[in-house]
Amino acid sequence: MSRSGRAGLRSSVLGSCIALVALLAGGCALGTGDDKKHAVELAERLYPGQLRLIGARTLFPQSTGSEVTFAVKDDPDAVVRLRIDSGKGNCERERCEGALTEAVTRGRKQAAEFRLMRSAFERCGHPIIGLGPTASEPWVAATLTNDNVTAVLGELGRCAVGWSASLTAAGSPPQSDGSYGLPVGARALRVKVVRPDVAQRRPAADPAWPTLARLTTSKLQAALAKRTYFTAAFTLRDGRDDPVTSGIAISRTFEDRQAFGRRVQKHVGDRLRLTRPGVALSSYNGVWSLEPGRIDRFTGYVLFCDEPAHDRTCLGDHAVRVTVDDNGVPVSDLQIIRGVREGNGPLRLPSN
Repeated sequence: MSRSGRAGLRSSVLGSCIALVALLAGGCALGTGDDKKHAVELAERLYPGQLRLIGARTLFPQSTGSEVTFAVKDDPDAVVRLRIDSGKGNCERERCEGALTEAVTRGRKQAAEFRLMRSAFERCGHPIIGLGPTASEPWVAATLTNDNVTAVLGELGRCAVGWSASLTAAGSPPQSDGSYGLPVGARALRVKVVRPDVAQRRPAADPAWPTLARLTTSKLQAALAKRTYFTAAFTLRDGRDDPVTSGIAISRTFEDRQAFGRRVQKHVGDRLRLTRPGVALSSYNGVWSLEPGRIDRFTGYVLFCDEPAHDRTCLGDHAVRVTVDDNGVPVSDLQIIRGVREGNGPLRLPSN
């Protein structure tokens, strides 16, 4: 290597080291050691003998500091999560004493509300095997077929009603302010349904962890979502035992979605070209909705152009509304909807 090259290398290495030192000096914790130590000391000072350390993870690069997790010794379900940055001497810009107090209160409240949900679902025959990103996204195991999907949806609706009623009886009123399309004063529940064989293969968490820690691990979520699953969405109001349901939606893996899209493109394209030999199909896979009472019939849109585009990719000037089976074969007539897009403009599909 030339002298100038060696000098440049030394300069680059020195610059990287200076940048790393500056990063560390600025309080960016690349490990959890100091944060964990300070969190444990704080827990022993404020809640002596009540909290047990179960884990810690760094928040870098999204944020500085760490998330330190505790179990509550007199509550086997509760999890306390404290975000602490010992380098900055605070917990998400707040005093750590107040932040830990809030975290303990929140953890106990979430555990109490989870027990109400667990009891409601066990009473209606669908034990909870996991919890999604929010406490209102339980996972259950069930085999869905065309013969039982309506009945299972009704059972899950009764689970949802029991959960909502128990929350109200415990003094926890609905919190919706009308955001996200929910009526004011309503609760939302999204029940994810996975096949029993997938549920049986889910990873087991440390039995020493509290329930809410075991049910929310990223490994468990990934295992349950590894195969096709269904989601039943419910909207509930106090004093009513008839939840509003949007039916059951299907969630496929990326590979399964792509394969399904290719099957639909082939079969619908073949059908279209019987009367429109020059059409070009868009690669848009679209959103496909399950037909009521079926888990093997899907209604959605295929986009096409009247002829192959020589100067641009066919984004889809027109659409075909169609119902297909799981193999992508049309089981309904093709409903042509013209003019769903102008040029490269936005897509305008019918709302229904």
